[in-house]
Amino acid sequence: MSRALEILKMHERYRKKTLNMIPSENVQSPRVLRALASDLTGRYSLRPQYYSGTRYIDELWSYAEEQAKKLFRAEYALLEPLSGHIAALLTYITFAKHRKMACLHPDFGGYPGNAPEKLPDIIDAEVIYLPASMERLLPDAEKSIEIIRSQKPDFVVLGGSRMLFPHPVKEFAEVVHEYGGILAYDGAHVLGLIAGGVFQDPLREGADILFASTHKTFPGPQGGLVLTNDEELYRKLLRNIFHKIADNIHFNKIAALAVSFEEMLKYGRQYAQRIVENAKSLAKGLDELEVPVKAKEWGYTESHQVILDFQNQEEREELRRRLEECGIITDADLRLGTGEVTRRGMGKREMARIAQLIKRAIEGENPKAVKRDVQRLLSRFNEIRYC
Repeated sequence: MSRALEILKMHERYRKKTLNMIPSENVQSPRVLRALASDLTGRYSLRPQYYSGTRYIDELWSYAEEQAKKLFRAEYALLEPLSGHIAALLTYITFAKHRKMACLHPDFGGYPGNAPEKLPDIIDAEVIYLPASMERLLPDAEKSIEIIRSQKPDFVVLGGSRMLFPHPVKEFAEVVHEYGGILAYDGAHVLGLIAGGVFQDPLREGADILFASTHKTFPGPQGGLVLTNDEELYRKLLRNIFHKIADNIHFNKIAALAVSFEEMLKYGRQYAQRIVENAKSLAKGLDELEVPVKAKEWGYTESHQVILDFQNQEEREELRRRLEECGIITDADLRLGTGEVTRRGMGKREMARIAQLIKRAIEGENPKAVKRDVQRLLSRFNEIRYC
């Protein structure tokens, strides 16, 4: 066996024995994986047609777009971005270059890529941070609207990376549109919840653009998309794709997205409802075990995320390491996501069990004992659901 395949096999064995609570990851169905491993992996197409041999590629491309528009009730869908970050870059280059953009600071739940030295640096944009609540990770609507009316940023972004509750899209849209600005929504984390109709519906609430990644609560391949109901905005976005931020858009990813859209059209509402139910149950279980959980006074969460409320960065890193030793995978912000465990068929009873395992790990119980119980739990949930 090649060394590369040997390492891959070790990774797969390892991940089968760990409880993945990372909110920015999910597990794909066998049909999505089949599409990713297809002949399309090495193929090209382009609009207008440049290559021969693309008859079925082009049909699949159009079909995937139609399914996306149907699922999200959008007039226009762009599936070309290779990631959520690239979807954001496409949107920012088109509408925020050399302009003012307002968004949430990463410390208050905003996307880290919106820090002035990140994406705004590439497009030479001036960043205005919106006042926000540290506890709820929400923009302060009243104070933010005052700033928006005063500063009149050309481009305003809601949504972000740490999202517990819906954002005030409608209130912001009314103000931003008063002076002709554009309101975008970063749905990277909550795209699956939006598809399932259980979180919020940014395009119906007044957002001009929804951009997102396709592999978090939305259980598709790694990739990105942009949705809008405005033809003029769509045409502007389209002009900035080919031979600017993309050339080959990875048509195995397009095929896998098409399968994911089919799955979510059929099972998305049920799946999204269970994700949120599980997140609430997990948060409540942790709180009852006296594990500090953010936003307790407001019901913990309305999304897939539960955030452990440890303020010290060194303490958070130590707890992340300790959880990993016990077979529980999370990130350095101690965000817990219920997307993958839900797709494996876990429910409220298992959330109570996971809360107990996390408590034991945090308290410093022997990692081998906790890991053994983690693997015992995982052994009962080997089948991918909602597909």
